[in-house]
Amino acid sequence: MKKTLLIFLVIILFLVFIWQNNNNPKIIISRLVKKGAIGSGDLKYKVNLFGIIPAGEAVFTAEKTEDYNGAKVYHLNASVRPLKLYSGVFDGYAIVDSYVDVRSLNPLLFKQNVKSPGKEKPEKEIFYDQVKGVMTLDGVQRQILPNTQDPLSAVFNLRHMDLSKIKEIEMNINTNQKNYILSGKIKERTITVKKQLYKIAVIEAVIRRRDKDPYHKSNVTFVFLEGKENIPVLIRVFASGALVTAKLID
Repeated sequence: MKKTLLIFLVIILFLVFIWQNNNNPKIIISRLVKKGAIGSGDLKYKVNLFGIIPAGEAVFTAEKTEDYNGAKVYHLNASVRPLKLYSGVFDGYAIVDSYVDVRSLNPLLFKQNVKSPGKEKPEKEIFYDQVKGVMTLDGVQRQILPNTQDPLSAVFNLRHMDLSKIKEIEMNINTNQKNYILSGKIKERTITVKKQLYKIAVIEAVIRRRDKDPYHKSNVTFVFLEGKENIPVLIRVFASGALVTAKLID
């Protein structure tokens, strides 16, 4: 009995240790500092199921300025792939692109390419007309709310806000059929790493349908290292009964 209890306690302590390493902003920032100065550029994340089990890697590519239909845009790109050790079990990926107007920071085009078992249509393109308040998907127009974002452009906007002057956020999001709202509160903290102070902003947010359908709701937590450009060091998403986390590793 005592041996079983001891093994159980060791497992619990081991899981707590892994959780802390994957979800403690101070530990994450400390490891990044050891690699050098933390700045903008391509961002690489380790994706973990339930904050513990390694599942994949995600990369947010630094924005590039391009021309799109005569307008200057920021081209944003992100991709998620499973770890190689799962290649024999699951072969999939997700690649998304967003083309954001440099003046309004609103998306003009969102592209998605997802390979996943059971997904019939992997590719999707959404065109936004922010002036007319419509988006077009598969030739069908749908009404959208002012300053509607896609997931990539929403994070891009958060990265370029002065979070020290904001207590709450609210964004309209639509990449399918229904209008969603991302709303949450911002709390600032100061942490010390190697005798240096770092300001972080923690955003506890909810993404839900505007019609308040209780079955379409996700909880999202962003932890940003504040600066001229806010760097997301940790992202947690709880949806459909599952927790997925992404910590910045490079």
